[in-house]
Amino acid sequence: MAMKMDTMNISLTPQQSEYVRRTVDRDFGNASEFFRDLLRERMRQEIEADLAVLGATTKGAAAGPGEREIESVLRVQRQVRREWKRAGRV
Repeated sequence: MAMKMDTMNISLTPQQSEYVRRTVDRDFGNASEFFRDLLRERMRQEIEADLAVLGATTKGAAAGPGEREIESVLRVQRQVRREWKRAGRV
């Protein structure tokens, strides 16, 4: 089953555009694959950062993470779920 895709237009400087072209030619099939890869990496970094905060708050603390840390993780989780839903993964 084909995944529904949204289309977005972006503006790049000539230098950025050239970088994208070179990178796509070398490592990707097309520019969409390149940008999707960048987005997946960014989402992974956000999740890892939230997990690091969560891990840091639980070290030596029997009570676990604070409300602010939990809300931060939940906010990222909601964002990832929205992205996955848009991408047809959920």
